[in-house]
Amino acid sequence: MLVDKLLVNIFLVFVPLLVYSALSDHRHKKHTPLLMGGVLGVSSVLCLIFSYIWYGLYWDLRYVPLILSVLYFGPTAGLMNVTLMIMARMYVGPESMVVGLPSMMLCYLGPLLVRKKFMQLKSMLLRVGMNMVMSIWITGVMLIFLLIHSWINGRLDEDEIELVRSILWFGVIQFLSIGASSFWMEFSLEREEMRRKIKYAEHLNTLGELAASMAHEVRNPLTVVKGFLQMVQSGLEGKNRRYVALALAEVDRAERIISDYLNLSRPQIGNTERMDLSGMVEQIVLLLKPMATKQGVRLYTELRNEIYIHTDRNQLLQALIHVTKNAIEAAEDGGRVYIKLAIQEEQACLSIRDTGKGMSQEHLERVGTLFFSTKEVGTGLGTVVSFRIIEAMNGSIRYESEPGVGTKVVILLPLAEESLLAAEG
Repeated sequence: MLVDKLLVNIFLVFVPLLVYSALSDHRHKKHTPLLMGGVLGVSSVLCLIFSYIWYGLYWDLRYVPLILSVLYFGPTAGLMNVTLMIMARMYVGPESMVVGLPSMMLCYLGPLLVRKKFMQLKSMLLRVGMNMVMSIWITGVMLIFLLIHSWINGRLDEDEIELVRSILWFGVIQFLSIGASSFWMEFSLEREEMRRKIKYAEHLNTLGELAASMAHEVRNPLTVVKGFLQMVQSGLEGKNRRYVALALAEVDRAERIISDYLNLSRPQIGNTERMDLSGMVEQIVLLLKPMATKQGVRLYTELRNEIYIHTDRNQLLQALIHVTKNAIEAAEDGGRVYIKLAIQEEQACLSIRDTGKGMSQEHLERVGTLFFSTKEVGTGLGTVVSFRIIEAMNGSIRYESEPGVGTKVVILLPLAEESLLAAEG
């Protein structure tokens, strides 16, 4: 009878996952933590309603949606879920709330404590594994409260074999159901991420084609204007000469913007060469130190020597200068920027962290998209180009930020063979 009820619960667990997939297919419907917490909370409530009552306790899979809501959608979603569960529990069985309430709170706190580590995991198998570990935690909590409840009521010696058999069946079914449901969640997230990347790539390709068609027509007039301005500048004095210098600077800026737009579609990765990444970072610090000093920002470096990579020096220099410059500007007067170079997961890992005002989660999700910038004057174009350059070098770049704390940029690049052998040695 217990197994039959749990099989019904498995169906109820998968219903909100189907709802999540449907919401993912309709991009205008945003699955907020409150919404998903409510959907998964309804699933938990239904599992509680269709639970198997034995030994004065309710046996069901209500905690499977709770684990998913906390780990995938955050503490707000989990709190929404557990609140609905408590309300339903008070309605269907208020007589055993002295056991049910602490059990539900412990089952909520367990996933909450490991969520930060869970969000840092990149492997789907590791994330599914952590979900299944949480199911073991929940089974253990329920077992402890079951024994306490049975001992208090003097029923610990009754049907011991049947009790142990049922606990084992319950643990196995809960373990497998959380594994299957988390796999479903991972596939849904992967599909959503793939759809976002395809849409982004299509947008960049369209913009790149437009930029390529316009670049030649725009650059020719700019070249002519620049040439005449240089000729005029040589015969001027005083303010007029300064005005022409400003005009030339703006022409140069227009040319750089055109080049950046061209790089959006196909970053011009030229001849690659073996280079010492720590030496390049030292060069960047030397170039940007006057700017940092002027803004009252201190630069701190922690570099590991002899980290070699094969890449286009000029393109990588452009991307790293832009990211470091942004960190200096974000740190503001009296701030600090920490630059660390190390080897991580058999890759060169460069992290650039500032102590600026940071970004909200909403802003963080938009970093690297066109026309988004936290600066008062900015298009976000340089950041997009930096993303494209790093990706063209088979590397990766990610932003981590927290309001009031600062922002951290982590850049991973493939190591040259000699550095890889040294790291393994």
